[in-house]
Amino acid sequence: MQRTSVRILVAGLLTLMACLLYLDRYAVGIASKSMKVDLNMTETQMSWFLSAFFWSYALCQVPAGWLSDRFGPRIMLTVYILAWSLFTGLLGVTTQVSMVLLLRFLCGAAQAGAYPVCSGMVRKWFPLSQRGSASSVVAMGGRSGAVLAPILTAALITAFAVPSASGALVGGWQQALIVYGFAGIIVAFIFAWICRDSPVLHPWCNEAEQNFITSSTAASLTPTIESAAVPAESVQPTVAENDRFPLVAVVTSLSLWGNSLTQFLTNIGWLFVVTWLPRYLGDVHSVPLNEQAVMTAVPTLAGIIGMLSGGWWTDFAAHRFGLKWGRRLPMMATRFTAAAGYGICLFLGMTYMPDAESRWLPWMMIGGLSVATFSCDLGVPAMWAYSNDVGGKYTASVMGWANMHGNFGAAVAPPLYNAILGETPTLSQWNSLFAFCMCVFALAGVAASVIDATKPIGTSEKKLSIA
Repeated sequence: MQRTSVRILVAGLLTLMACLLYLDRYAVGIASKSMKVDLNMTETQMSWFLSAFFWSYALCQVPAGWLSDRFGPRIMLTVYILAWSLFTGLLGVTTQVSMVLLLRFLCGAAQAGAYPVCSGMVRKWFPLSQRGSASSVVAMGGRSGAVLAPILTAALITAFAVPSASGALVGGWQQALIVYGFAGIIVAFIFAWICRDSPVLHPWCNEAEQNFITSSTAASLTPTIESAAVPAESVQPTVAENDRFPLVAVVTSLSLWGNSLTQFLTNIGWLFVVTWLPRYLGDVHSVPLNEQAVMTAVPTLAGIIGMLSGGWWTDFAAHRFGLKWGRRLPMMATRFTAAAGYGICLFLGMTYMPDAESRWLPWMMIGGLSVATFSCDLGVPAMWAYSNDVGGKYTASVMGWANMHGNFGAAVAPPLYNAILGETPTLSQWNSLFAFCMCVFALAGVAASVIDATKPIGTSEKKLSIA
């Protein structure tokens, strides 16, 4: 019997969901200047607006992951998509700063479950030998949304904005967010209609595909990984009602703490590209809105290339060097090369003075940031695959734990950036920010040195050993 390819369709829908996830998340980066003017917000208020999302996003990671393990990904991810789309749309109709902050906080809480659910679904729908590649494709959807966010948002703002008494365009961001909200509702219904919690529950997935997913987990890696060490998995049920999150195993795992710290530091350095970069281009290099959108999209596009390459790299490395170094090496090396990308920006910022009439310097800065984002995303599939490797039936919860710490990094990043820059930053302060991001990426590389994907967390599975 020829096997079906429903798992590919599931991966495609998860990729679409991830694209919407990042589109909604980072649309505010390009819209922030218009929002700040229309709502009379200070830079400090705007930094907390950007930060509020990541505080709730981080705090809700583990609960959201556990809910997915407990009630199943299909129900929970549908609820999550509907909720964050509703809150995104409501952002476009409120005029109070306090309500904007609250809705942004709620958006973060609703989006918190998305990637933990994706991680759990990848584990159930793909054999071990393909999890890195599948993870990279889904994560690529997120980066695609981040690429589209500045370009599409700028186009929508320009289309809906109206001229003020002075002739300048005002508004437009409200309608853009409402459009994104409606799009999310459509995606939620498509996901609920097509996806199922596991292959055995899907009417389109035949027995040949089910056997491929469940029985090739060990055999596909022979002889590199001992088959006895990776038992063939039956499709895992949701967590039983009396099962608990393996808190003791999680908090005593040096490897998981290394992964969590790596993600924490990575997000502190990475968030600049999708939040403060448009402001830097406008304030320092006098780049207009539509050019800001294109320039901001380029580093994220480089990240997509890194994301796709990273899935292949971590799967290849696992075969070539074993599971421990197959996950550890991509995470370590890419943090150091990301630091080098910010080092390029620091060198350029200290060597050359900005010229409002010239674009070569900002494009060189974009080149340095593209090195950073390509490197950063090149290691992301290894992080996802690591959670699949060690999480077992708690994969979504373990993924949520590490992602929680990563988004604590994203939460503290805007206030840290604001502390370095202030309300009216000088060129020296922008260079200090580049130096800061370079250092945190280097520290992330050090933290990744203790990651060990051969040690399962909170399960009775044997250690995954290398032949």
